[in-house]
Amino acid sequence: MTLSANSEALGLPLAALETPALCLDLDLYERNAQRMVDYIVRQHGLAWRPHMKGQKAPELAQMAIAAGAIGVTCATLYEAEAMAAAGVESILLANQVVGERKLARLARLARRTPGLIVATDSAVHAGMIAAAAEREGVIVPVLIEVNVGMNRCGAAPEQVLGLAQTVSALPGLRLAGLMGWEGHVLSFDDATKQAKIEGAMSALTAAAAECRAAGVPIGIVSSSGSGTFRMAAPQPGLTEVQAGGGVFSDLNYQKWGLEHDFALTVLTRVASRPTPTRVIVDGGFKTMSVQHGLPLPLGLEVTSVALSAEHGTLELSAPSESPGVGELVAFIPGYTDSTVCLHSEMCVLRGGKLTGVWTIPGRSESR
Repeated sequence: MTLSANSEALGLPLAALETPALCLDLDLYERNAQRMVDYIVRQHGLAWRPHMKGQKAPELAQMAIAAGAIGVTCATLYEAEAMAAAGVESILLANQVVGERKLARLARLARRTPGLIVATDSAVHAGMIAAAAEREGVIVPVLIEVNVGMNRCGAAPEQVLGLAQTVSALPGLRLAGLMGWEGHVLSFDDATKQAKIEGAMSALTAAAAECRAAGVPIGIVSSSGSGTFRMAAPQPGLTEVQAGGGVFSDLNYQKWGLEHDFALTVLTRVASRPTPTRVIVDGGFKTMSVQHGLPLPLGLEVTSVALSAEHGTLELSAPSESPGVGELVAFIPGYTDSTVCLHSEMCVLRGGKLTGVWTIPGRSESR
């Protein structure tokens, strides 16, 4: 049985929602998405392939494509399957899928979704994808992930040509290009961040140039997230940008230099007022992530925010009778990626009224 707290509240105002609730303001979302299209596509001539790891809802993928995206980026096979099931045709699975059964699912998805592209960063892993593809009788396009300084996954730049030649020779695979992620630069000041992004993009595009010079075609050169794309997009040699979380924005993206509206909030109600300065709301760390920082309550001056499992404890900077028990308190997430995945549904509002309740896939289902 599927339980939905707010599916029967369509058409009602924000104040009628059961809390805690993850809320998306469609007007602000559309404004943010348009800003990204204007900057990435119109100003810099790149393709936009927004990452859905923090957005999750297939409806948002469809809206991004309608706004000008060429497709989406996903972090997990299940996310990619959910997007394909919703009719998204061009999907980059920017991760290394491993495990025999999961690789078999990947190959089956590639048969149903010819626009699927997957990542690899080693000959061993590429061979695993190729074997699964051959068993299914499909050709799987792949991007080689390049380590541009993140030091997570990715082949070293000097290894890319050899790996590209290996991938090109494997039956069942088609080399579609390269990708990289410069997430290691996020915490630096603007000048240092700019220099490090330039270095990361140079490493990625130089690897692509080396492959082309050796006769290995490289079509796609994909990179950049919402905390880096404004500095990365002007660098020569990229073909597409993966930035996705900027459509929501949050306290971290603001700290990382993104000047977008806060389109996603977590709505709570005051459950208790033990003292004139203490406010207890009905949302805690099971509702609002503390990854990358605490959420910020809107419209209140507070000295501290503390989250337990199902409660948020706010200390006001001055005694006040407001907000009272039952009144609403909305929070801007510290990080939307790790907040969205705590919820089963997203309440979608326009003009302050609930217009839809969207299921968030990929939480407890197969990954």
